[in-house]
Parts: sequence; C-alpha cells; structure tokens
Amino acid sequence: MDYVKIKGRDIQDCLMQMKMKYGPEAHVYEHRVLTEGGLFGTGLLANKMYEIDVAIPEKASSKERVEKKLNDLRELLKKKSQAPSAPNSVKKSLDNLPQFQSRKLVTAEPLQSVRNRAHANVDFNYEEDQEVQELLSSTLEDISDIAQEEILFEEIQKSDKLPNKPQQSKDISNEIGLSFQKEMIHRVPESKDLLSPALDKLKNKFINEGMSQSYATELMEEVAQHLSPMEKGRIASVWEKAAHLLEDRIKVDSDLLSGTKKGKRKVVFIIGPTGSGKTTTVAKLAAKYFLHMGKSVSLYTTDNYRIAAVEQLKRYADTMDIPFYSVKDVRKFREALLRDGSELVLVDTAGYSHKDRETLYKMKEFYSALGEKDQLENILVISSTVSRQNAFEVSKAYEELIYNRIILSKIDETDYLGSFLELADTNHKEFAYFSVGQDVPFDIIASNKKLLAECVVYPEKMKGMTGEEFTAKN
Repeated sequence: MDYVKIKGRDIQDCLMQMKMKYGPEAHVYEHRVLTEGGLFGTGLLANKMYEIDVAIPEKASSKERVEKKLNDLRELLKKKSQAPSAPNSVKKSLDNLPQFQSRKLVTAEPLQSVRNRAHANVDFNYEEDQEVQELLSSTLEDISDIAQEEILFEEIQKSDKLPNKPQQSKDISNEIGLSFQKEMIHRVPESKDLLSPALDKLKNKFINEGMSQSYATELMEEVAQHLSPMEKGRIASVWEKAAHLLEDRIKVDSDLLSGTKKGKRKVVFIIGPTGSGKTTTVAKLAAKYFLHMGKSVSLYTTDNYRIAAVEQLKRYADTMDIPFYSVKDVRKFREALLRDGSELVLVDTAGYSHKDRETLYKMKEFYSALGEKDQLENILVISSTVSRQNAFEVSKAYEELIYNRIILSKIDETDYLGSFLELADTNHKEFAYFSVGQDVPFDIIASNKKLLAECVVYPEKMKGMTGEEFTAKN
C-alpha cells in the first residue's frame, strides 16, 4: 500500500484528481484544510486549500513502476551499447526493441494470454545478458497488468457516464513503454467549463432579484474570467469581483447643467409615468441647485389634471422664494420663458401611461416654445418599485421623447435594484440621481457607481441609505 497527498481548490477537485490519477481502488483516509501564502506569514489574504491523504493499492501505482523500469532499461541499454566489448548487432535504443514496436495490447484478452504473448516476443540480441532479460521481463509483466487495469477503468467510465474519446481507451498503442503521458491524457474526461457553486449562487440570486437570465449569465461569465480557480470557490471573492465589474457597467452624470453651451439656458423636462415621483423630485432638485449651489432656478408645471400636485409644487416654490409658473398650453409656456431670466428651468410634466402614445406626442408640442437661447434635455424618472418588465416598457415608450439620463426614485420602498442597472446598461443610459425618501429637500443623492453596484450585490446596503445634508448658500 502506497500513501500520497493531493491538494486541490476543494474536496471535489481532490477526489477527481485521485480518481483520474490512481483509479477506483484508491481511497481517502484523512483530509484537512490548509492555508497558503498571506501577508508576512500572518495568514491575512491567504489562499484556502484542501488536502487529502490517499491510500493506493500497489496495483494502482503500476504506471509509475513501469515508467521507472523503462527509464532504467533505457539507461542500461545505453551503457551496454556504448561499451567497447559490445557486439556489432547491439541495438542502440529501447525504441528499436521488437517488444516495443507496433505493440497493440488488446484489453479484451485474458491476463495470462497477454503475458504469454509478451514473453513470446522476446527475441533479440540480448539473450546472453541476464541483467537485461530480468529487467525487461519485469517491465512486460507490469505492462500486461495495465492492460487489465484498462478494462476495469472502462467499466467504471461506462457506469459513471463519463465522457471519453472513442476507441482511445481501448488501445494503449505502440507508444507505451516510451511515455505514459499521452495514455494518461486519454483517460482524463473532457469537462465543460461550468460555473462554480459560488458563481451559480450569485447568478441565481440576481435572477431572483429581477435580472434577466441572459444578463446574469453574461455577468457571471465575465466574473469567472477575472478570478483564479481558487477565488471562484469563495463566495466573498465572487461577490466582491461582481460588484467591481458592475461598477464598470454603470454610467453616471449628476450635473444638470453639464453640456450646456456658453450663453445658453438649460431647460430640463422631468418626464415619467404617473406615480413615479416626478413632482417631489423636481422640488428636491430645485432646492439643491438654488439653496445649496446658489443657481438661479425657476419651476414650471404642465400638469393641468392633478390640482393637488400643482398646489404642492407652488408651495415648495414659495417656501424657497423662486419663480413658479403653471402653463396650460404652448402659448403660455412661451410667454413665461420670455420673461424668465433663470439659468436653470425645471419642468414638472403630467404623468401619463406609457402606453398612451398620443399623449406623449402632445408633450412634444411644448418643445416648440423654447427659444434660441434654450437648451433642452429630458430626464426620465422611474420608480424602483415597479417590475423589471414594466421598467423596460416605460423606458422604451419614452424613447419617443429622447432622453439619456434616468432618476431612480423610491429606492427606500424597494428591495432590489439589479433590473434597473441592467436597463441602464443595455439601453446605454446614465443615472443622474437617486431619490431615497419623501423628505424635501434632502432625500435625494447624486448617482454613484460604487454605491449602486454594491446595492445590487448587497441589497441590505439600501436600508441605511439617506439623503444629502446641506445648508442654504448665502
């Protein structure tokens, strides 16, 4: 009985190595968890490894014995062929021995038949050399043992339904005796590069939390490419890398005045379906840019249906002492813009169903009121409480109005954000702000790549998310 140690990234990896290298008769009698590396010998950031102690029956290690004996036989032949007294008929290498030329061990033959045939083929010029004869005979015995072991291994492969290359395991071929490398490669089953349990767990988590299966799979495949085999087995490493790669997929721009040309006035239409939180979002943005950043801001509303929303926005404007205009049509909107000297105009639009295309087209009519000095931008507000399907439908419907940035509202009322990250990534949109509560003016924060990525991977981070604290600028 021989004893060896095998290391692997996990127990299954160790067991697979044992089975492929030493066959079905080898067995584990002890296992342990090891750590390798670490900073300055402290174990910090060390790699976790598994090690098993394997007991191997003598027969199972016949390949190693044959390889060693063949090497010894080569050396012996080489020495004798170089000796001055060697006859002219001496063959100069093991490769030329008839015993190792065109040898085809048919594994279906009985063991005794293989042995008899192997000894019967010993017909060469070394009959008078007892040392060579004994070593060669011993080597051929072990080779015939491997033929029988091949039969057993084939049966195990069939029972386990392991993939194997056709006909290769049935023939050791004439290259046996020179090297077992190719023969061992033929025995290793071809395995598809599957995701690790940790990657599968995170993928299923993302799918359950709203991501599409295709997007989650694509993300996990990218994560797998950036991890070592050891790291793929660690949940912490997988989740950390996923957050990092998600961060690279997120685009943000929180400056409402970005891209505004010199001498132009920025007019921002806050668009979105009913109940998405547009009115409170407009008030929060006005407070941020007027009270905190000191910009001149004016508020407009084109919502002629919700009287309470109009009154609410007017109250916010009066509290901050900024201009407010309720415009019912394009003419009044144009007149108000002509006498408005603000550098930032925020327009609260009426909420419509995203399926009502006719109403969306009517909203475009207000754009005709803009003058030469006005620079238009639409920003879509999406509630994070809606389903993935609804969010994608809203996003597609509002493409009619052309928008590039998204404000994600009601984050304090949702559990997961993965589907909204997917929406922005696949539709090439940027995040502008995150609304995290009802408190005006504070419950809004500038979009942040790292924050959103971490909230997708670790949803519990949303529980402590709060708005920005600021004081009025003098």
